[in-house]
Amino acid sequence: MSQAQLSLEGGSVKNIPILNANNQLFPANKILIPDAHWWLDYIDSAWLLHPQVSVKLAKLAGSFSLFKDIIEIPQNVKPADNNQSNEWCLKWQNTLNYPEFIHGLQRLIFHYHDLESEVDFNWLKTAQVISASEINVDLFLPDKTLVSSSIPGVYYFDANQRIFYLISSASRYIMLCYLTEIINIQLENFSLDNLLPLASIIDAEPENVTFLLNELRIKSFPS
Repeated sequence: MSQAQLSLEGGSVKNIPILNANNQLFPANKILIPDAHWWLDYIDSAWLLHPQVSVKLAKLAGSFSLFKDIIEIPQNVKPADNNQSNEWCLKWQNTLNYPEFIHGLQRLIFHYHDLESEVDFNWLKTAQVISASEINVDLFLPDKTLVSSSIPGVYYFDANQRIFYLISSASRYIMLCYLTEIINIQLENFSLDNLLPLASIIDAEPENVTFLLNELRIKSFPS
């Protein structure tokens, strides 16, 4: 192990040049750890970490995770004509709009984060869920450097219009997973590690949310 690597693993060096997949040296913060395989075909290998370079070393040096750190900016969204996926989205939208779902979401946050005050999610009362035939996104580093443009995405939340766009799929389960993930992203600091209860209440009839959370042994707010 080199002296530089030893120093890095001690946490004393940041942003040294490291090797990319093209055998070129670049600053560590311009190299991506390739941990999102679904994007690799759309990203120039010059951005990617060399397979023989330690991921631990790259993280310590300041490299970003393709999965966790990359920023997606949608450029084009086309609503789908698929009647089946539209029906699923309308059903989930109906659930999201109900106070019972919002209260259930607050319970999940209380359960997993022990947060005594309720988080305000009243904006969900007017949120929409729309199936899309196409979602194209640009990928950026945290410093806004463009990594790749017009690549296929699977979901997008329009915060201004409060619309959740989901790429249409023949699988209801896949679309439910996408919706669960994107809602969890909106929770930010209160995001959930266990997404199964959240997916369960998204897919439930609104009047059954409280019963379902009770059955899953999710804590209630103190009386």
